[in-house]
Amino acid sequence: MVKKIRKIALEEAFQLPDLATNSNNFTAPNGASDLTANLVDIHDQRLRGMDENEISYMVLSLTSAGPQDQRDPAAAQALAVRANDYLADSIRQNPSRFGGFGALSMHDPQVAALEARRAIKELGFQGLLVNDFQTTGADGEGAIFYDQPEWDVFWKEVEELDVPLYIHPRLTTPAATELFLTGRPWLRGSTYFFSVGVSLHVLGLYANGVFDRFPRLQIIIGHMGEHIPYQLWRFDHRMSLYTEGFVPKAKRTLRETMKTNISITTSGHYGTPSLMFAVQELGIDRVLFSIDYPYETIDEGAKWFDSITELTEQQKEQIAFGNATRLLKLNQ
Repeated sequence: MVKKIRKIALEEAFQLPDLATNSNNFTAPNGASDLTANLVDIHDQRLRGMDENEISYMVLSLTSAGPQDQRDPAAAQALAVRANDYLADSIRQNPSRFGGFGALSMHDPQVAALEARRAIKELGFQGLLVNDFQTTGADGEGAIFYDQPEWDVFWKEVEELDVPLYIHPRLTTPAATELFLTGRPWLRGSTYFFSVGVSLHVLGLYANGVFDRFPRLQIIIGHMGEHIPYQLWRFDHRMSLYTEGFVPKAKRTLRETMKTNISITTSGHYGTPSLMFAVQELGIDRVLFSIDYPYETIDEGAKWFDSITELTEQQKEQIAFGNATRLLKLNQ
């Protein structure tokens, strides 16, 4: 008989009720027929699924793309504030089972830093979450990334708050979609291109020295590391070949940085060989259980993890809840 392991899940989405429309019907189970209802629900079906599968605690975050899809800075900030207030109210109804990652508008580093502080200090969230790049420009084709010097004020705030920031995927710009995905729409989102965006963004943070300037900064990425663990040797090898005048700003290797500053989750990636490889490459303390609900089912993620025989029970408990308890400073 398979033993159910107590679990904490931390890439789990919700949506504001008035914004809940099903426009991505190829990205969730059951043809996404119940996606809208499951995104809005927190205390009913979601909680029953948690109880049935030993999910003791779930960290909720506004579904992608959230404020990152708002090209107007005022609209993006208003959405982040509204979503954070709504989530905080929802968590107060059952704080022993739910926590939250704060949403942020990423148009302006100082504005983002202030909302990050409010989300942690006033609303009591366990961390922050952004959905890859921030849309900008009148045509919505601009993209703001967070690895340039003007963003140091934001990273300084996150480091001082001593909470992790989750970098979650989003759909790319219309122009990039047309250029790279015309004729192959099935690769547009979670099948493949999500990982391209997040891995590029995280590697930009690394190469531009963000983790050297802020050595206590903690980043989380999902989907078994968005391909990064499987490129560590080649990435570090090729980076080491750059010569004078074109040397990356990072002072440590990516492998070293992954083991101190970046954690990955199993969200939406239930491949046991991939999990074992990630544990070997990153160390078991950098791998955390997650589901990616409701874009994946609670049952599938939990039953897969419970059935793993390649790890000891102690190792499974560390991935299932121990690492999250430590990283998020939970009383679980």
